[in-house]
Amino acid sequence: MVMAGAVLLLLTGCAASGSPTPSPTPAPTSSAGSTSTSTPGGTGATPNADQVTWAGNVCSDTTALQNEVQALAAVAAAGGSGVGQAISDQVTQISASVGTLVETVKSAPTGTGDDPGYAAVRSSTDKVDQSLQKLQASASQVEGATGAALITALGTVVVDTGTVLTDIAATVTAISTAMKDASSTLGQSFRAAPECATLTAP
Repeated sequence: MVMAGAVLLLLTGCAASGSPTPSPTPAPTSSAGSTSTSTPGGTGATPNADQVTWAGNVCSDTTALQNEVQALAAVAAAGGSGVGQAISDQVTQISASVGTLVETVKSAPTGTGDDPGYAAVRSSTDKVDQSLQKLQASASQVEGATGAALITALGTVVVDTGTVLTDIAATVTAISTAMKDASSTLGQSFRAAPECATLTAP
């Protein structure tokens, strides 16, 4: 019960860290005959299809990872005779998802990676990758452990899972912050992607 309460506290804290953001709005259309791709009053070019698709992939990858880490916390809290293998399997999936997210962010289309807000998104996903390494180490201590050693190992997994969730929340915050800047290409890309509206919804 204590461990389950800890998990609920971690997940509640993570959910509370997100900040409401405006719903995605379509990029303004240029006037007839105009060749300008800039947002009125802003400096960012209107995003193309590749940029919007990339933004959607970043958000969907983040959502998938967040769900998987929350599932790991539930597995650790539940315990049971097969908990070691269950945690190992879940961490393997999480590791693959972190790799996918990091690679997606790094593959930003031309004109997106130069946006000032991009550095915060990339830095946050790099932090997730770093915290994953600690989680992998603690998860490896669960398999084969019994009695008090198992309880201690599971508690460490829960704590490290909370750290990963906190770092994922920082990625969500970086995306939310970028979305607020409707004058930037990055912000417009995130605002135009439905996956990002789902991720950052209050």
